[in-house]
Amino acid sequence: MPELPEVETVRTVLAPYLVGQTVQKVTVNLPKVIANQTPAQFCQNMTGQTIKNFTRRGKFLTIHLHSGARVVLHLRMTGTLTIEKAETPYTKHTHVVLTLLNRQELRFVDSRGFGRWWYFAPDTPDTSGAERLGPEPQAITLAYLQQTIGQRRTALKTLLLDQHIIAGIGNIYADEICFRAGIRPTRQGNSLTSAELQALQTQIVAVITEFIQFHHVPFSVYAQSKGTSYQNDANLRVYGRAGKPCQKCGQPLIGTRIGQRSSVYCAHCQK
Repeated sequence: MPELPEVETVRTVLAPYLVGQTVQKVTVNLPKVIANQTPAQFCQNMTGQTIKNFTRRGKFLTIHLHSGARVVLHLRMTGTLTIEKAETPYTKHTHVVLTLLNRQELRFVDSRGFGRWWYFAPDTPDTSGAERLGPEPQAITLAYLQQTIGQRRTALKTLLLDQHIIAGIGNIYADEICFRAGIRPTRQGNSLTSAELQALQTQIVAVITEFIQFHHVPFSVYAQSKGTSYQNDANLRVYGRAGKPCQKCGQPLIGTRIGQRSSVYCAHCQK
């Protein structure tokens, strides 16, 4: 599932190809993808609009239009965005297509069909869920963690995944943050000391920054992979490595479930 670093890759790679372009035609092949309008309304509202900006908030992306309208979208588990030439045949599960005046197309492909798009007219409040997000990870301070996570009797992993507390962290990076901070993901938030909260704050910023940099790829690489060119595996220290040796101490990593989510940690290195 794309998390903040992967979604930021989508934004940085595609923004130069979208900003300044005018939408000539819109095609919706799976009606349920459009969350707050009928597909016909969505297509009519977007046609003829010029793209002013392409931004990210947490795991949400927003296409800002010169009219003041916005299109908010969430990739969910399997959604991808690519730029293709108009004559390129559709791949399977191509659900939304924005045909641009330059004969390029922004295509949304989603094998599981969980991704969603919202259209908001100028001065209309955002009801996609993006408006309820907590701060971006790189803006998190020790004081904020003391007021939020440090006051809760909930597992740290669950708190890190709560998008109302911190925007954009998912299963992968929650495990990595806990490991690098030396804290077990099962610990209750209110059990953390000031030193542990400081380590947590440091690693939230460091891990997200690091993986944004790891995922920075040129358009050619991104296009070849159809929007799935992420470079996680070689840099992950615990996620997906249950039973394998810890890279710090060599002991087998523990696999468990926390709040219905798979989790991996080191019983020796994380306290």
